[in-house]
Amino acid sequence: MIKKIKNCPMCGGEMVISELRCKECNLMIKKDFPMCEFCQLPEEDYEFLKIFLRSEGKITDIEKILGVSYPTIKSKIENLLRKLNLAPYKEPVDPIDGIAEGKLSVDEAIAILKSRKKGGTK
Repeated sequence: MIKKIKNCPMCGGEMVISELRCKECNLMIKKDFPMCEFCQLPEEDYEFLKIFLRSEGKITDIEKILGVSYPTIKSKIENLLRKLNLAPYKEPVDPIDGIAEGKLSVDEAIAILKSRKKGGTK
């Protein structure tokens, strides 16, 4: 297991990648590069993400591998989404159908229509 150093062991400040070097010709570029968002995850979350990908997102397989329940896995996924500033994918709701099916209020439907008008989507 490779230990990721996220914060300075001396002062606690954020660590940055400051040099890239080509293994072939030894060209070096010095600059402060931000770490990738996945590299900044705690080791436990990073390992869970690898298991999730290797199991192709099949919750039943993850349950067997980790020996944990469905709610625990859902909680881990929600935690990862939050840490990566991602929202779960949701099918776009047709505002008229949403009102008719009781899934949306009129105000929510209006907000969707206004956001689509601003964003240029139909």
